[in-house]
Amino acid sequence: MFVDETTLECRAGRGGDGTVSWRREKYIPRGGPWGGDGGRGGDIVLVAVDDVHTLSDFRHKKIIQAQNGERGGTNRKHGRDGAALILKVPTGTIVRDWETDEMLADLNAKNMQFTLCRGGRGGYGNAHFVSSTRQAPKFAELGDEGDVKHIILELRLVADIAIVGFPNAGKSTLIATVTNVRPKIADYPFTTLVPNLGVMEWKGESLVLEDVPGLIEGASAGRGLGIDFLKHIERARMILHIVDASTKDIVKQYRTLRRELEQFSEYLAKKPEIIAISKTDTIEASDLQTKRKSLESEARMPVLAFSSFDRVSVDRLQDALIEAFAQAKPAEKSRLEISSDTHRVYDLKQIETISVHARPKITRQDETTLVLSHPRIEQIVRMTDTRNPDALSRVYDVLEKHRIPERILRELWVEWEEIFEAMEDIKLIIAEKQLPIRPLLLRARLR
Repeated sequence: MFVDETTLECRAGRGGDGTVSWRREKYIPRGGPWGGDGGRGGDIVLVAVDDVHTLSDFRHKKIIQAQNGERGGTNRKHGRDGAALILKVPTGTIVRDWETDEMLADLNAKNMQFTLCRGGRGGYGNAHFVSSTRQAPKFAELGDEGDVKHIILELRLVADIAIVGFPNAGKSTLIATVTNVRPKIADYPFTTLVPNLGVMEWKGESLVLEDVPGLIEGASAGRGLGIDFLKHIERARMILHIVDASTKDIVKQYRTLRRELEQFSEYLAKKPEIIAISKTDTIEASDLQTKRKSLESEARMPVLAFSSFDRVSVDRLQDALIEAFAQAKPAEKSRLEISSDTHRVYDLKQIETISVHARPKITRQDETTLVLSHPRIEQIVRMTDTRNPDALSRVYDVLEKHRIPERILRELWVEWEEIFEAMEDIKLIIAEKQLPIRPLLLRARLR
């Protein structure tokens, strides 16, 4: 089944917890802390490949979960990192944020990779926190959560030349004649229900041709099948217009095709085009000549003519396609593409690289509730078991270094004495965790 759009919830792996462990060996007195660090959670990486042509693999997979990191071991053994989850998608897949519809990546080249979700960092074991003032830490960090992204995958096929035309115009017969693709062919409209890609090998050159389901008047507004597949033409460098020779008003049919492309996308309408009349074996030579001249007058360019049952005329068409494609300029930068700088932006929260000197932001949620935001501090709080007094003490050390108690007083506009009277009512929220504020303020005042 051809599926060109689907939604997914992607969850990177959670980091493994650090371990609290002690070195107890017969001939090593005061062995000390010996707990290892947890492993990093697995990333989710999208890779564009050419041997996949549909998103049907994700049709019934709505939640994608990468592997979690393992817990740290005793004897300072590091937990195993979670394996990265590689998702193979067709070349031409666009990744969008489900909530904002913002484009995160455009995987428009073979083997192009995009790290969608970063795995969470593994928590440090208690051996990591040894210092001159904390020689026997009785706590370890929890593993950090991995990124969670709700995304839309949208496929837009990558081809050199897109073949467009009305239903039953001979598009499928042509692509079956010049490539190894064998689409369904029958003598009725809308035989082609999905786009077909085929490689045309001719005189040492190769082109990727795309057969799009037939367009009808109003396709750009949703009539017929065209609206679902016009988007696939946007990546092609050129467009081959196929017009049926047996059509009574061949100029009107061409005008309709052009109008639908223009109404769907100005970018699409500006693409170089080749015009060809198909099924020339079904009309008299004199009629063909008349229709050809009228179409050339309308389009102001030479018009080719061929019959898929006549090898000679098909050879001439292939020669013309190779020559025209070689002369066509590479397509302008598509409005679908994004720069490599944008890719780096969406490599999501590598918080370890964020400067710890960035100023924490304190906002007042209400009269007694303060919310602190700062990437590194929030990460520390997320990875802290706040039920453990020793672990909580480490958080307070970090807050003191950033002079948070003094900033709390300034935010509330009160003196030390006033705040201690109402200390039980004041709430400090960091990373959606509520921290007791009394120990923090007492420590700061005693200092």
